[in-house]
Amino acid sequence: MASTGGDDAALAPFFEALRALYSGSDSRTKEQANQYLEQFQKSEQAWSVTYTVLSSGTASAEAKVFAAQTLRSKIVYDMHQLAPGPRLQLRDSILGLLATYKAGPKVIVTQLCVALASLALQLLDWENPVQDVLTAVGSSPDSASLVLEFLKVLPEEMSDLKKISLSDEELRTRTGAVLEQNAMQILNLLVMYAQSPQVPAASQPYIFECLNSWIREIPISAIVASPLLDLTFVALTNPELFDAATDAICSLIRETRDVYESAESVPPLYAKVIALRPLIMQSKDDSDAFRNLTRIFAEAGEAWHMLIARSPAEYRPLVEAIAECTAFDDDLEVVQYTFYFWYILKQMIVLERYQDARLELQDVFRKLVDIMIQHLHYPYGDDDSNLFENDKEQEDKFRSFRHEMGDVLKDCCGVVGAANALQMAYDKVNVCLQAQAAGEKVAWQDVEAPLFSMRTMAREVDLAETSVLPNIMNMLVHLPEHPKIRYAATLVLGRYTEWTAKHPEYLTFQLNYITGGFYLKDLDVLSAAAQALMHFCRDCSQHLMDSVGQLHEFYEKVAPEIDLDSLYDITDGVAHIVAGQPVDKVYEALRLFCEPIARRILAAASVPADEKACRRIADEIELLDTFARLVRPDGDADPSFQFWTEVWPMLSTVLDNKADSVFISERSCKLMRTLMSSHKQHFVPLLQPVAEKLVLCFDKTHHGCYLWASGIFVREFGTEFMDASVQDAVWQFGHRQCMSGFRMISAHKFSDIPDIIEDLFRLLENMLTNFPYIFLSSDICKPALDAGLTALNLEKTEPLFAVLDFFHDLFSFGFETPPVSRFSADGGADKATNTVPIEVQQAVKALIMTNGLPITTGIFSGLIYSFPRECLADASGVMLVILRLTGADAVQWISATIDLLPAGSITQDEKVKFLTSISAHLQASDHNRVRSQLQDFVNWYTRRNITPRTTLRGIANHENLKFNFA
Repeated sequence: MASTGGDDAALAPFFEALRALYSGSDSRTKEQANQYLEQFQKSEQAWSVTYTVLSSGTASAEAKVFAAQTLRSKIVYDMHQLAPGPRLQLRDSILGLLATYKAGPKVIVTQLCVALASLALQLLDWENPVQDVLTAVGSSPDSASLVLEFLKVLPEEMSDLKKISLSDEELRTRTGAVLEQNAMQILNLLVMYAQSPQVPAASQPYIFECLNSWIREIPISAIVASPLLDLTFVALTNPELFDAATDAICSLIRETRDVYESAESVPPLYAKVIALRPLIMQSKDDSDAFRNLTRIFAEAGEAWHMLIARSPAEYRPLVEAIAECTAFDDDLEVVQYTFYFWYILKQMIVLERYQDARLELQDVFRKLVDIMIQHLHYPYGDDDSNLFENDKEQEDKFRSFRHEMGDVLKDCCGVVGAANALQMAYDKVNVCLQAQAAGEKVAWQDVEAPLFSMRTMAREVDLAETSVLPNIMNMLVHLPEHPKIRYAATLVLGRYTEWTAKHPEYLTFQLNYITGGFYLKDLDVLSAAAQALMHFCRDCSQHLMDSVGQLHEFYEKVAPEIDLDSLYDITDGVAHIVAGQPVDKVYEALRLFCEPIARRILAAASVPADEKACRRIADEIELLDTFARLVRPDGDADPSFQFWTEVWPMLSTVLDNKADSVFISERSCKLMRTLMSSHKQHFVPLLQPVAEKLVLCFDKTHHGCYLWASGIFVREFGTEFMDASVQDAVWQFGHRQCMSGFRMISAHKFSDIPDIIEDLFRLLENMLTNFPYIFLSSDICKPALDAGLTALNLEKTEPLFAVLDFFHDLFSFGFETPPVSRFSADGGADKATNTVPIEVQQAVKALIMTNGLPITTGIFSGLIYSFPRECLADASGVMLVILRLTGADAVQWISATIDLLPAGSITQDEKVKFLTSISAHLQASDHNRVRSQLQDFVNWYTRRNITPRTTLRGIANHENLKFNFA
């Protein structure tokens, strides 16, 4: 692409901007230079300027690299700026530049190769890009690095199809012409390069990197039958080629996962892999080599696990080799590569049809139990508080990794039997105890690791097991006293509470051991004791029903002394005991535990309190919520609700005095939510005072939690199962809260109150769900729509989810079938056919027709500029509903919205192509394709036009939208 005289005028500011960017200029100058260069990259002038710079003998290295990057970017995103003739000229220019930069620098060669690969995909009348590149730069050994670089990136660029605006048919045809038709030629070329002694050593890794890129295009059988297979495995002996050869071998193995289709290719590959087994021991001191070998063996095991299950004796050497890799103790991250293999192999061989494999491999899995327990050991050291030498990241990684190793132990239980695996762990602890009894010094790590393994295997153990667990239970309470050991033993007891419930003779001494942990001064032990006690109360409640008095005494004694999380765990446990009481004793048991809590709350709320005191009050309310959540009605009987009616005046007084505290308000609303959800019909006598309190507190504080609780109120009591008078009262309450919410948000910037926006729209969603037809004709429908349009400018996930859910359900009432099946009794729904009345469908469509353009603009604005990634599917779902309901009108709104995008960001041809595709799929009722077309368009547009420094945050006419409510 030749330079023109007009380019000279662009070169001076271009070079000046680059100098400012890469020199010691001040930050403002650099920012201005960066903005100029971003705009330059999008300009048509950049095509010829980049060629001029790359062809220059005097331009700086930075300028040439930037020019190469710009050229690559423009081919990906700005090909619409070039007519067909200049596109062919561009191809010839890049081929010439490749010949110029044959010797490097590599960064420029890579950018040119990526640019040419992308051009090869888009330039449909370029018949044979591969052959033309070989012709331009030659296939001789001295050109190998350049050829291989291009060939490596070619499949990679063609697999990233969302970059390019081509139809599916064009993409299939093009990739077939460029890749599939050249596959065997590439294989022969790679063989030639690999066998040629003239290929420079620096170019040899590219051979295997290129092979790795083309493996999906070249038939595996052809690669296996070629000399390249031997050459790739031989390359493992060369440290310079080890990484590239490993990647290629792993990809080869991965492509044989369909073992039936690859039946002829697996045996020679398997033979090559097993021949590597001696290298495992030889590489113990070379962590990088060992890592690569582990990757190869693990990949082979995963790919061929079905063959292992079918022919265990033949493939046993592979399983043993993977076990050797798993035993590596210098780098646990390497060991982790094997974990998925053990999981999928276990999934196969526990099946009855593969019992021969289970028997054949049991001894390997028994060794794996030993290996995992050994890996579970904490580091040894003199200072138990600093075993990781102040490396917090390493400590957290080890703790997390232990749980993954626990999953492997569970897999072992499935093969060798949980009782056998437990016996192995028990024997290790027993050996330590015997050694200690003989006067030997035993490290606590040697006891703690097998205890941890017992804990992880708990869910695999049969509740009827009696051969090992009795010995373990008797042993646990007699272990040497050490905080780490007591912590581990306590958690083990907590994991086996279901077994203890079936064997209550072990209950008393276990509980004594656990409760003893509350009187020690170790926070970890105390936390473990609280968790264990919670599980005992949950699972063994039938054996503790007569112990309410003793539990209450213990609860009141330890509650003031323990941390909050432990207190929550204990409260959860004792609440299960209260819930399990006979119906005639529930009230008294609940009152016994909760009345002291309620008195403390009321006393604290009656005096001035700072933030810390308010948090303590909120924490006490959380304890009441735990009881309310777990002590629920038993059928028609609800003996606990009498107590909550007695508590309500206390809670009401607390809110009168302390509702300004967001902590107290949120916990109080959570308690109300729990009571409403748990007691339903029994809660009706409290509806009026609770509704009034929610309204008054929101008006007073504007805390969003009151809108959230109001949404629960409407959800639970606005259903058709309630009396008409109750439904009417619920509608009036919800309407009043929505109006208050509209007034409140109208006075604020939405970006300052995202949580309140979310809570308000969850309330609106519940109003729509329970009163759909009343809602659609009410005076809250239009302001809800207007508020939602403004809220689309938000950039936070949760409020956007709430708004988009509301829009989706609101507009879906335009279909014959409603989006929800619950209706108010007087809503007019035809319950026999569960259809939306025609007049309601028409009203919804009229609502969309009136607001269609701003809705479409708002959704596209968010999709392109501001929505978090998690919201994209929901937003495109709303747009799909609008398209289905209004068809051509919605396509016109999309067209008008595209016209609002920045000039030059999309061509008329691209716009027409997109709209035509949408219309065609819509007419064919292919709604999945419509949705994917929307998402593909957004992805393509943003990749072309949006950068991290883009200052636009929305489409014109929408980004500054305001909500006004009178």
